[in-house]
Amino acid sequence: MRALWWVLLCLALNGCSAVHTSVAKRHLDVQTRMSQTVYLDPVEPEQRTLFLDIRNTTAEYTLPLAEDLRQFMLNRGYQLVTSPMQAQYWLQVNVRTVLKERPDRVLAQEYGMTQQETLDLLHPGMAPRPDDKEEATYSATDFVVDSAIVSNDLEAKDVGRALVVLAVFAGAEYVGNQLVQDKYYTMLTDIQIAERISPDSVGKVQEYTEMQLLHGDSGAITQLWKQDTDMRKYQIKVVSFANKANLKWQEAQQPLHDGLLRSLAGVF
Repeated sequence: MRALWWVLLCLALNGCSAVHTSVAKRHLDVQTRMSQTVYLDPVEPEQRTLFLDIRNTTAEYTLPLAEDLRQFMLNRGYQLVTSPMQAQYWLQVNVRTVLKERPDRVLAQEYGMTQQETLDLLHPGMAPRPDDKEEATYSATDFVVDSAIVSNDLEAKDVGRALVVLAVFAGAEYVGNQLVQDKYYTMLTDIQIAERISPDSVGKVQEYTEMQLLHGDSGAITQLWKQDTDMRKYQIKVVSFANKANLKWQEAQQPLHDGLLRSLAGVF
């Protein structure tokens, strides 16, 4: 009987996900991913002029990205101008959303990205992983029940005691999982970069734009237009995420801010 108690105790402790989370996720993990690399044509130092347009449509993100980015670019030798017509480069940024969710789910919700697309962005070079529903998860109750089923030679009183222990461990595991939770914060940023083509270029850059405006419940208006410009434009995305057990936004915001700042400045 004493051996039974030790088996139940060891199995319950091994199956407690709260203990695993508190140990494996005790350190803050912050990562930043850019959807693609943009190569800008190098110019002479006197032509390194930059126009910044920084926006934030989130309620959670409150750090001064525009001011910090201005200082970062000044330190790198760029001259910031207020007129877009006088700038060699444009950098337009919108911090789009902050969600308390895993990055793969946020990318699927916000951008409609497939599992393979999110895997290529977040973990390039890795093989596809199974969906959450296909992953094998076991709790303390699963292990205890399995051990009770296997041990058919137990006496009735031993089974009763085992069920009592099962109920205690199941309740402890539930409380532990409520106290220790695996938390993510994911921040998405939309970016548009433009560079002015050389004045001696043969032709202009031709832009074709199409937009559909909803008209009532059943109709839509389609607008098409074309223009010639001397700016080449690129659109990219940055996904930044932080992960830790019982993570709070106040702890994640500054590291996410620093990672986004380095990514934006690294384009130039």
